[in-house]
Amino acid sequence: MKEVITALMLWISTQTGWPIPEHPNITYIENGKEFFLLSNDCDQKPDQKVCIDYDDDSNILALYNHITKTIYLHKDFWLASIKDQSILLHELVHHMQYSMDYKKYKMMCRGDIEKESYDLQELWLQMRDTNLEETIQLGPLFRHVITQCDAIF
Repeated sequence: MKEVITALMLWISTQTGWPIPEHPNITYIENGKEFFLLSNDCDQKPDQKVCIDYDDDSNILALYNHITKTIYLHKDFWLASIKDQSILLHELVHHMQYSMDYKKYKMMCRGDIEKESYDLQELWLQMRDTNLEETIQLGPLFRHVITQCDAIF
């Protein structure tokens, strides 16, 4: 895994000019519910309506926590899979965004943060003769919506 992370961060660095930071922590998650609860800070604030009303319908593929510098991957992550490598690359972009300039990262809207990651993920996938829509079923319209600064997701 360390070699793949290094190779992906090196590729990101060649595309962006960003320095290569220390490797992030990697934690594996059991299911979509755990991803959803983590993404909504339900471990910190369990009384939020979103945490109480959770309906077990999460399509989160991975997460990055900039505070703990941890990438959360699904327990079935498969290193040989182009799809899973692209998901890891997407999260590594977040890690590198934060590591390069944490003040800028914290000031960016979520849409801009995601746009940069999806653009690099798309470029990496195109070099492997595929794309986001084929690989993770992320169509152009939904991608456009989630990469806007006024997006609510």
